[in-house]
Amino acid sequence: MIVENVIDEISRSLEEVLAFYNLTKSEVNFDISEPHVKDFGDFSTNICFLLAKKLRMSPSEIADHIVNTILPTSSALMNKNGLIDLVSFVNPGFINFRINNKVFVVEFFKEVSNNPKFKTDDKNLSNSNELILIEHTSVNPNKALHVGHLRNAIVGDCLYRILRTAGKDVRVINYIDDSGVQVADIIVGFKHAGFSTSIVDQELSKEKTKFDHYCGNEIYVKTNALYKSRPDLEIKRKTILKELENPESETSLFTRTIVDRVLKDQLKTCWNLRCRYDLLCFESQIVQSNLWTDIFSILRDKEIIYFENVGKNAGCWVYKSGKEGDKVLVRSDLTLTYFAKDIPFAVWKLGYLRNPFDYIFYATQWDASNLYRTNITKNLYETFGGSSGVEKESMIDFSRISKVITIIDSRQERLQNLMVEILGKLRMDSKYKYLGYEPVILSQSSLDSLGISGEDKNSLHMSGRKGIYIEADMALSILEERSKVETRNRNPELSEEEISYISREISISAIRYFFIKFDLGKMITFDINESLSLEGDTASYIQYAYARGKRVEDKNIEAGFLEKQNKLENNIEILNFSSSEIDLIKHLCKYDIELKQAANNIDPKVLSKYLFQLATLFNNFYEKSPILKEKNEMLATHRALILNSTLEKLELCMNIIGITPLTRM
Repeated sequence: MIVENVIDEISRSLEEVLAFYNLTKSEVNFDISEPHVKDFGDFSTNICFLLAKKLRMSPSEIADHIVNTILPTSSALMNKNGLIDLVSFVNPGFINFRINNKVFVVEFFKEVSNNPKFKTDDKNLSNSNELILIEHTSVNPNKALHVGHLRNAIVGDCLYRILRTAGKDVRVINYIDDSGVQVADIIVGFKHAGFSTSIVDQELSKEKTKFDHYCGNEIYVKTNALYKSRPDLEIKRKTILKELENPESETSLFTRTIVDRVLKDQLKTCWNLRCRYDLLCFESQIVQSNLWTDIFSILRDKEIIYFENVGKNAGCWVYKSGKEGDKVLVRSDLTLTYFAKDIPFAVWKLGYLRNPFDYIFYATQWDASNLYRTNITKNLYETFGGSSGVEKESMIDFSRISKVITIIDSRQERLQNLMVEILGKLRMDSKYKYLGYEPVILSQSSLDSLGISGEDKNSLHMSGRKGIYIEADMALSILEERSKVETRNRNPELSEEEISYISREISISAIRYFFIKFDLGKMITFDINESLSLEGDTASYIQYAYARGKRVEDKNIEAGFLEKQNKLENNIEILNFSSSEIDLIKHLCKYDIELKQAANNIDPKVLSKYLFQLATLFNNFYEKSPILKEKNEMLATHRALILNSTLEKLELCMNIIGITPLTRM
């Protein structure tokens, strides 16, 4: 709360400035943020730039007047024992505020001494009357996940954890495209190209013995290669796509068994990386439940879509966009395009269509939570596949939905722009947000280590159809084996069981952190070697900082520092804390603000950046601020308090991101 108090103090002083000019915060909505240059101070404001037009003065003139004339008489800043020590300005007009370090440190230790340890269990933190839906992962159930898919899944899972910790009520949906072209491809392979559904008798490498690997590496790739020499198979695929719209067709029943086998293997991969979901939604059920029919009637009657009589789209139902061009929704053979099926799903998530689904139990996940799947209600008493497993409102209370977030590859940006346009014409776009991210490419060293020949000297885009990718399972396995070697070398006294546990947690943490530390708008290159480094911006660096801290904490406990902390005197002012100690204290106090920013901006990178900086500041503290060797017992005891607080915040942030706190590495 201390940093919030600082910002509140600054905000009140700036509101006094606005009052001097007969203005209010609603007229001049200034920002308070950290300056880019540390020497300028702790916080900065843009208020002068916003006032420039209103006062017809330059920002620097306004800054001079505010700093030297108005603020010296401010009731919010006149208190010598206040949290602000110095106010200054720099061209072209930023006003900077420097914290009173002595007052700040005193307040920090008061807070640390009075508050019990923060508990990291976030299962019951929700205090919101609003509900947020997040859709992520959503990999076509025809193949195993590759490392490119992990960016979607891990960003989505971290966002879920951040929002939950910030007190939001959140449900996570994994959308299963079980009626699209890619699923149709493997059904063609099984039903018409002679491939067996059994992998027992296949001559496959160890990496392909999971059914999702088999379907992706063998059936999907080889069936696509056959289309050139077997045009009859493409005709079969069109027939299959049409038959999938009938839930009781033989093709639908067969596809359901194949999809379920693939999906269960995909979920194992996601669970291994500690992702979790609330609900599986199936694309086939969107069509079979007649939700498409409902939204089609609305779009047609409102003349949002049109039937084309001539031209290349003759016989099709089309949406016409002034910005994005025409998009076919219903083909001339009456099959639905991928985008058409997305529309009723988006409108359903927003709560604007009837809910035709029950939710039945599907699986118990890695964290012991239940995963449910949608189920079409045929009538009041009969459902497909079993009895209802959870009340509709307890899963998704559509009356409470405040935001729907779809996490999706930026290569789908055009389709998402079209979606927003259509929702806007239906007046349903205010709650819908898509979070686009750039794709993942493979580094040359990763390609070389796997024996994949790249077309580019530096990196390569992944392609499921061409079979060019690193599967998520393989990446995790490679990282785990490399971690074992390093862990064994560093800790020869540990048992193989302990080494296996540590190396697995290091590899999972490395992958999770790697995929959220970048801006979503940046294309990232996955490098197996870099992700495990103990140096630089990696999960291993953060885990190592935590492990160092725990070793010191254990020694502090042996030396009886807990008893000393309970007998602290309130004369902290006589202690001279170093700049590295003060920097760490200030950063610890920013946690609540950083969490709130990550939640409000829907950006997990905010928290990963905070965590890396925390680990870096702690390492500086570790090197420069000894505890057990410090002769000043009072200073040593306060350093022990800083250590305890740092470990709490490290552990809290690591658990939110999915980095395992380890005491040995």
